[in-house]
Amino acid sequence: MTVTGSAKAASAEPARTAAPGTLHVGRLNVPLSIWLPLAAFALTRLYSFAVISWAARKQVALPSAAHPGIYQFAAHPTSPGYLALITNWDGQWYQRIATLGYHLPAHGAPGLKDALRMYAFLPLFPTVVGAMMTWAGLSFAVCVTIVNVTAGAAAMVVMFALLERTAGWFVASAAVLFTCCFVAAPLLQAAYAESIALLLVCTVLLLVAQRRYGWAVVAVVLLSLTRLVTPPLAVVVIVHAVMRFRNRTQDPIGRGEAVWMAVLAVVSAASVSLWSTITTVITSGVKTTGASRASVSGAVTAGRFGWFTNADEHIGWVAVVGLALLVVLLVALALSPWTRSWGVEVRTWFAAYPTYLLFVAGVDGGILRYLLLGFPLSLLMVGSPKPGTVPHKRAVLVVAASVIGLALQIPWVTHALVVTQYAGKPWLP
Repeated sequence: MTVTGSAKAASAEPARTAAPGTLHVGRLNVPLSIWLPLAAFALTRLYSFAVISWAARKQVALPSAAHPGIYQFAAHPTSPGYLALITNWDGQWYQRIATLGYHLPAHGAPGLKDALRMYAFLPLFPTVVGAMMTWAGLSFAVCVTIVNVTAGAAAMVVMFALLERTAGWFVASAAVLFTCCFVAAPLLQAAYAESIALLLVCTVLLLVAQRRYGWAVVAVVLLSLTRLVTPPLAVVVIVHAVMRFRNRTQDPIGRGEAVWMAVLAVVSAASVSLWSTITTVITSGVKTTGASRASVSGAVTAGRFGWFTNADEHIGWVAVVGLALLVVLLVALALSPWTRSWGVEVRTWFAAYPTYLLFVAGVDGGILRYLLLGFPLSLLMVGSPKPGTVPHKRAVLVVAASVIGLALQIPWVTHALVVTQYAGKPWLP
């Protein structure tokens, strides 16, 4: 991606390998970097549509006395069809927020305590969907489909651009295909915030790589109102800044750039508490909103550290040591030649984001959803081949892994997204 600006900034941009495969549509020439990620996303979303539509036949009527723990804002009949199924689970909370806003019952009214749980769902996604519902007069499920398919498609294009700039089009294509075929990828078209979150994560990484730090600050703030995953981005910015400092003789750092990098690092680290601060003011200091769940501050305050605490409680110190070694392995891989072409920003996110999850996430089925944002993990299967080349054995591996991922989406949808008579099991999206 070409960066406008001074000659030194342009020289810092890695040379791009010419991508073959320009698509000619009439007088329009569509480059591979656009049509390939869009085609991969479109085809896999059609596949997920078929899987979800088929699995919807097993859905029970909701609300149901058999499932009192499942929140239901809108009632659904048995076998409700595709549009109803994509609004299950967290989608019901998002539907409430998109429809009514963050409206609470009167103080002391029945249901106040349960209603406070809606503050655990960050506002950007339901606000965008709610605005479309008001403007277009369409249903929640239709607006969710439009918003998430659009955001997901944009995320694939940005992801491709992020990796193509240093690793070439083969690695960029593999990242897009792996993400589209991941077991939890059907959520990219369901009533969850993953599509917007993935778009914002990829956008921040690309903006940092392009040294557009001011715009990256804006994207980080938006991400902090979508998913509480901004602290690892502070690590990305710090590593990026250190690398620039080491190369300052050949590539001087302007005073303005240094200030913006510092601001971006601070905002990335601190904005994880933005929404919980806002909700504390809105709810007059009520502490039961859950708005800080999955945040570093929330984990530390509770005295729990995600997988590490669970490992210690259920297995013992051996499991804690094993998780610590996993973190060391992630860092070692990020520093190894196997990931050298991915770019320092992607390599740092590769190690920092899973480490963050180990400290703040619970041990449950939701980890598959969180890993959608950890897209560089799948690139371990392809490594760093020479840009412009197509290593045939790795290409076969990419195709095989993608087919397996698509096959695994069937049991994931039927056992996690669909509410059956066996609901309550740990398979939750």
